Amino acid sequence: MAPPQLQRLLAGYLPINLVQAFVTLGAVMAFSRLLTPGEYGYYALATTAALWAQGLLFYWLQTGIARFHETARAAGRLPQLLTTAYAAAILLAALAAGLGLLVAGQSTHQALLVAGLAALLPRALLIIGLEFHRTAHRVRRYTWLEGAQYVLSLLLGVVFAAGCGWGALAPLLGVAVANLVVLLVDAPYLARQAGRFAGSRQELRALAGYGLPLTGSFLLSLVVAGSDRFFIAWLLDERAVGVYAVAYALADRSLSIVFNWVGMAAVPLAFSALARGGEEAARQVMADTARNLALLALPCAAGLAAVATPLATVLVGAEFRAATAHIVPWIALAGLLNGAMAHYAAHAFLITRRTRALLATTALAAAVNVALNLLLIPVWGLDGAIAATLAAYAIGLAARLLLMRRRFPIPLALPDLLKSLAACALMLAVLGAVSWPPTLAGLLAAIGLGVACYGAAALALNVSGARRLLPVRWFRRGTA
Repeated sequence: MAPPQLQRLLAGYLPINLVQAFVTLGAVMAFSRLLTPGEYGYYALATTAALWAQGLLFYWLQTGIARFHETARAAGRLPQLLTTAYAAAILLAALAAGLGLLVAGQSTHQALLVAGLAALLPRALLIIGLEFHRTAHRVRRYTWLEGAQYVLSLLLGVVFAAGCGWGALAPLLGVAVANLVVLLVDAPYLARQAGRFAGSRQELRALAGYGLPLTGSFLLSLVVAGSDRFFIAWLLDERAVGVYAVAYALADRSLSIVFNWVGMAAVPLAFSALARGGEEAARQVMADTARNLALLALPCAAGLAAVATPLATVLVGAEFRAATAHIVPWIALAGLLNGAMAHYAAHAFLITRRTRALLATTALAAAVNVALNLLLIPVWGLDGAIAATLAAYAIGLAARLLLMRRRFPIPLALPDLLKSLAACALMLAVLGAVSWPPTLAGLLAAIGLGVACYGAAALALNVSGARRLLPVRWFRRGTA
């Protein structure tokens, strides 16, 4: 049976990505008003630390599930793969809980560390099941589970912040409770899939052999994405971290949603194509992925930059607005580079199992980021952190493209990329000609006009075959 087409999977994953977008914006709107910049800074630092711990301990398991699901299914070993992954995850969670409580007991931020630990552990177990569903193309189940987690996290976090006054702890505890609830809901289904315990040393070796080098690469990518917060806290203060994190969340998270949307459909589809038709079939999936990213990601980055001022005025609290309006355009560019590096160029290394080479390119980007943060933040403040991030992502992306040029040339879809850039230029010119009022009406009008301008240009230029989306036969005749 042929794997589902990328476009059909993209349509299936659209609802969860819309939910994630609304929850991300809702969280920024709520917590930039309910928390002070200092409290938001502590929350951002705790979230980053929890993400690093999750990557260190559990990332190799979720990537292994994605990589070996298709071959395990064909060989009738899915129960062994699933139970092995969960047995290892539960042991690691117990270890993390013990060490985390020990560290928290010696810290002056005990409550913050415990709340971060409570958010981390159920999420780490939940995400293995989510990856299992996603790789099996159970789109509806994945969407309901992840969507419930997003919405419940936000609602509980707001209740804890507004009703209980728990400050930086509130959003962390909201995430913790939501993850635990959704994990318990999904557990019976996963237990039926696994059957009796059938753990396997062979499966564990396969998971570790593939996933551990990727864990190193993932952790270094987190250094590039998140170490600036710790350098800002050290060289400036927690209040500056909060201001920076709000702007970063608006721009980078919005673009990450687009890249994740395409990636969550493309990666399992590429592995399925690889198992059935070899590297050339996987390359065709990557080419289709590149065309979809050109159509979707570029206008999102350009649009964020164009509406940064009304976006900051409408969505974030007064103490965050000026810095957010300044930072968002630059982080939009950084998010575009990061997305291309992590959610497209990296796929070639996963397909060819060149995980050590992937690790080397990420190490290069991390080294550049750390060095430039240390050099530039004392001189330029938050602008120094932005410059370090831009340089690190640009160098990392270039290194990945050059390294895979001979072994597995990555389709770049240059004609569609150039067409999308032209359509974005038109959109920016139109939006820049109008002075938008910093109100909700002004923001919505700017977004509406930007979407209309880019959509019309994309159809006229037929960016990534955009005309195929129209049901009108006469317009389709002009499709290339």
